[in-house]
Amino acid sequence: MEWTQVKGYDQLDEDQIQRLSLVYARHMEELDDPSKYKIENIENIKRNQENYSVTLTFTNGETIHYTPEGEWY
Repeated sequence: MEWTQVKGYDQLDEDQIQRLSLVYARHMEELDDPSKYKIENIENIKRNQENYSVTLTFTNGETIHYTPEGEWY
């Protein structure tokens, strides 16, 4: 599955797309079980213009925010 197939990806600007790619890759490296968070398991992506974060919602119900500083919570 490609990023472009994830609902909401088309609403991201270039900076958010770059941040998503970089932070997602770092995030996956840190996880014990990254298979639960594969692109195929992302339900949608939302951008938050207020704090410039990108929010990923997964099929397991979990939501993760990627910040402009390259962090996630």
